[in-house]
Amino acid sequence: MGRTLFVGDSHSMGYIDPHADDESSPFYIWQSNSYAESYSKCNNKKATIMASSGCGNREYVNFIANAFKIYDDIDEVFVQSTYWGRFPLAMNPSLDETDIFPLDFFLEKNKSNELIDRYSVGLVQQNKFLQNYTKPSASDFEAPYIKETSPTMLPSLTRSGYMYIQTYHYLQTHLAQQDYFRDILLCDTLCTHNNVKMYLWNINDRCFIPKETASFYSQLQSTTIADIDAASYIQQNLKINIENEKADSEHYNEYAHSLIASEYITYLKTLQNNRTDYV
Repeated sequence: MGRTLFVGDSHSMGYIDPHADDESSPFYIWQSNSYAESYSKCNNKKATIMASSGCGNREYVNFIANAFKIYDDIDEVFVQSTYWGRFPLAMNPSLDETDIFPLDFFLEKNKSNELIDRYSVGLVQQNKFLQNYTKPSASDFEAPYIKETSPTMLPSLTRSGYMYIQTYHYLQTHLAQQDYFRDILLCDTLCTHNNVKMYLWNINDRCFIPKETASFYSQLQSTTIADIDAASYIQQNLKINIENEKADSEHYNEYAHSLIASEYITYLKTLQNNRTDYV
């Protein structure tokens, strides 16, 4: 029996923030509310979880590439598509763009056992290099959107704040869409190169997977794309609303994750790959 690779954000790593509205409050990672851990234990199958709270879809390319460099027994990959609004920032005090960092420079192995290996993004390395994800807050969308632009009158990069430019002139445009399509294509290419099936899915309908993903740049070769998100599937087929099963204001509890592992992941594996008839 091979190994399952799970790639995702805080929902995949098992995360509880008891005071989610207080940014200074403690949070807890690698908790039991993880479908990936439940799947591994229920099937007695080795698993590797590469996930970080708050990370964006672009990080998944690094996770999958690293996983195939580390393991030679991966036989299935599950990619939990996350929110598009997350983007990375980094700090390199040397300001030397010619200094190429290794692929695994920010990857850290966390607590593991004989059945499950766990990895996440180590935000700070050598006490000076930083990589972290951020996103617009609700207040960032309160700024008025300046529509009077043209090829000869671009948005002012000197008078506008960085988050305004990022929010209205990048994240809310076709540029973010194309980033997503490229990231998923790269994930698919890595899986195809290693002859491994990949499943792309979303935990709820707040995480958007466009129907164009299957063939925007090129037809995906190894990827099955979910035709329904996990929360909706469980609601429709089990009549259970996992929005009422929360460990905190955002994250689902262990029971909800056990349903995702036993019911939804099983359903995903019955689908044909490269579906284009989902909404």
